[in-house]
Amino acid sequence: MKKIKHSKFKNTGFLFELLVRQVTSDILSENRSIAERILKEYFNSKKELSKELKLYQFLVNEKYASEVKAEKFIDTVCEARKKLDEKKLVKEKYNLIKEIKSSYNIDDFVKSPISNYKLLASIYKIFENAIDKDNYNPVDILSARFTITETIINSSVKNKESRLKDLALEEYKKQTDDVRSITYKFLVEKFNEKYKNLTNEQKVLLREYINNINNTGNLTKYVIGEVNTLLKSLKEVQPKIKDKVTKIKLSETIDNIKKIKSTKIIKENHLSALMMAYELVKELKSKLK
Repeated sequence: MKKIKHSKFKNTGFLFELLVRQVTSDILSENRSIAERILKEYFNSKKELSKELKLYQFLVNEKYASEVKAEKFIDTVCEARKKLDEKKLVKEKYNLIKEIKSSYNIDDFVKSPISNYKLLASIYKIFENAIDKDNYNPVDILSARFTITETIINSSVKNKESRLKDLALEEYKKQTDDVRSITYKFLVEKFNEKYKNLTNEQKVLLREYINNINNTGNLTKYVIGEVNTLLKSLKEVQPKIKDKVTKIKLSETIDNIKKIKSTKIIKENHLSALMMAYELVKELKSKLK
């Protein structure tokens, strides 16, 4: 029996998340979004890809308090996966990858880190097993099921954090089956509504993070430059602060962003620390006017 080799090129949930991220990047860069057109074409309600995506999203988003219920739910989703038209699905995935290749560097495209990559890979494996049960190593399948079960029964706090990180995907999930509702206009409106109060520095940081997520060198260089600028701004206002609580907050912020200078890989927690630092600078400058 062989192990199931995970394929990013065949993982519907993974490809969908990358396309959603690309649309977000296009919004920030104010570019025409090819990814948005691909989403509408390949994930409309008539496509088998859309049906499989729903099954991925069920396993990513549903939560149960007990392991028994979680296992039952996984079995139910796997049964639904077996009912999809496999020939149509294979053809649609082939055409989707072909479309992505014609518009992007596919190797760079699939390198983007996804926070729930392990979960999506595990879902892919149990789906492959569902349609070809006899050929795969049961230990491999059991390990994948454990990963999914643990995710389903995770605490509600962790679930909320995950949903905040995957805001764009969650907004897509709330919509009807008709992917015509997943339009560029919708994403722009939602993005602007959530981020309308960001400063210019915060918007640029967010854009740089998304655009350079595969280019760690460029991203690190940009972030270190911003850290130096922020440290200078914070140290300039530090002597003027009289309130004890604000002084403590300011000192903690300075210590936190100083640590970023020694890191080699920029992570989401570094991004969050910088976003909060920008907010603090804005707040302090406003009070000192």
